[in-house]
Amino acid sequence: MSYAMRSLKTADIFKMSKILKKMDLKIKLEEGASQAQVGVQLIQSILENVHQAEDEVNAFLAELVGLEVKEFSELPIEDMLEIFNLFKEQKGIINFLKLAGK
Repeated sequence: MSYAMRSLKTADIFKMSKILKKMDLKIKLEEGASQAQVGVQLIQSILENVHQAEDEVNAFLAELVGLEVKEFSELPIEDMLEIFNLFKEQKGIINFLKLAGK
């Protein structure tokens, strides 16, 4: 299945900040890191710690692609990974993560 993800908005910064705090994640962005590098780091960190904020991550990503949380949580792994990839490719993701990770 193919998904479309809406653009990130200001309210999303606060949601992501809560997720990162609950996971006890500190996003450390290297100066000059590419969006692809940041995306890989983000996905890896979230997947390693998703059990600490499963409900919040599901709700956040479900909202970005217009799904109900229950529907999102029952997606096949391949679909969930596609959505993670869409997220890491979002325009302005580096600045978004810098703001959310403060």
